[in-house]
Amino acid sequence: MKVGDLVMLSSAGRKLNMNRDLVDDASYGMVVGNETQIRVLNVRWFKKDGTPLYPQRTPRNLYRWELKRFKKKV
Repeated sequence: MKVGDLVMLSSAGRKLNMNRDLVDDASYGMVVGNETQIRVLNVRWFKKDGTPLYPQRTPRNLYRWELKRFKKKV
C-alpha cells in the first residue's frame, strides 16, 4: 500500500483486542506513512462523517496484515 490509500481493518485486525477502539468507532483510515523494512503502516483514522477519530494523537502504527483496502459499501 502507498501513502494516500484508504484502508479499513481486515478480519484479522478486527479480532485483535488491541484494535477494539477502531472496531467500535472508526470507519476508514488513510495511510500517512510507510515503514518498509518492518512492514508497518502509519494510519490516520476517521469516523463515518469524515472527522478525524483522534485529532490530537499521532497516527496509529499497524502491520500490513491488519489492514485491507477500503471498499465502499453500497
